[in-house]
Amino acid sequence: MTCCGLIISGSVASLRVEREFMRARRFCFVALLAIGLSACNSPADRGPADGVPSASSSKGSAEKGKPERVPHDPPESFTARGAVALPPEATAGRTNLLGDVRDLAVALHRTSAYVASAGRMQTLDLTTGKVVAVARPRAEALGEDDDATAPLVSADGSLVVTPFVTRQPGAGTQAPSMELEVVATMPETGKAAWSTPIKIPRAWAQRDSSTPEAHVVGFARGNVIVTVYTGYNAMTAGIDIATHQVRWTAQNIRTRAVTAEAAVGVDILDGFGPDQLAGLDPATGKEKWRTEKYIGDTTVESAGPSLVRVRGYAGDEGTRFDRLLKPGTGKVQADVPKGLDSLSCPFDQAKTLVCTSQSLLVALDSTSGKELWRLEDGQADGRFAPKVTACWHGRIYARASSTTAVALDARTGKDRPAGLDVAPVLVNEYQGLVLVDGELLAYPTEG
Repeated sequence: MTCCGLIISGSVASLRVEREFMRARRFCFVALLAIGLSACNSPADRGPADGVPSASSSKGSAEKGKPERVPHDPPESFTARGAVALPPEATAGRTNLLGDVRDLAVALHRTSAYVASAGRMQTLDLTTGKVVAVARPRAEALGEDDDATAPLVSADGSLVVTPFVTRQPGAGTQAPSMELEVVATMPETGKAAWSTPIKIPRAWAQRDSSTPEAHVVGFARGNVIVTVYTGYNAMTAGIDIATHQVRWTAQNIRTRAVTAEAAVGVDILDGFGPDQLAGLDPATGKEKWRTEKYIGDTTVESAGPSLVRVRGYAGDEGTRFDRLLKPGTGKVQADVPKGLDSLSCPFDQAKTLVCTSQSLLVALDSTSGKELWRLEDGQADGRFAPKVTACWHGRIYARASSTTAVALDARTGKDRPAGLDVAPVLVNEYQGLVLVDGELLAYPTEG
């Protein structure tokens, strides 16, 4: 399974400037947040997948062949012995001046890593450090490597799905166009399973010169749900996993959370607002519910299988809201506790939402939204909020200082027994990804 990690527009010319400004602003914000939260091939040879066994650089001593790994769920410690390096694309453009990494386009499943970049997805064997396969879109990929978003592994571990934004060449009087190409591969081997293209409306290019951002949001009701958007345009689609055909599309919907009950997103209403939240049936794309209109800047985040987090501004006075909704109905389950509205609260893939900032760490129950515990700097008992780097299966991994790592119990907030030497940024039962001198290394779990 994948895991949770933390550091986690006008004319064509002005749009491009705005995009670069927004990217720079977003990068600087992450750099500040990281203080508290201390990621050429010619068109002729492009295809949905091709195997290219090649050794990647490694640190430690990976054994010949394929070393046997013992799973630890959740891991209590990691070892540099047998560590291997991920391809440089894993961190390209994703590290900040503080030496932290953001927005990794990487997924983990068993002893494999899936590393996405603008034009390819590499399947890496983390026991040997070898790239065993590379998947590519059929057409020319657009964007920079740090525009890529993480592949998604299905819950049953049978499929890895990666989105690519591509350029379709023009012919005769036909102008070039863009597509969202969704590429599915087999886990571990990286062999091609299928590839499905989805046309991006030509009108998008007339309104916004930026490269669209694409995400595989989730799997539900026999479909994989994907979304693609720019500042002024959005589209969500459901692709049948069995037939590989597009079953439905929803224009103007930017979806960022999927459960068995609904695909929840923001209807950007032609890019000029006000926004509305909408829940779609993941099997058919039919609308199940819709909220009142909001002023704008509305965001949706996954909060586990039971809840969806939404935040933005509502009412004539633009009152800030931050809520956990029931995805099937859109009804409010709970308000997110005050003071957390600027914090990301990723799901630990078990029962807990972990909200963290420079001086605050709060855990919420992912079913009820109830606050479980919190750590703040300057507490009477002498405890403080460490810099969280990842959370997974009831464990929170963090840095207590620049040289000290710590693990906490996600349900109680108590420190786990000493023994954690590194603070991984992405975790599963077989390894943790650790940033060392700007390079992302996979450290095997040890206990």
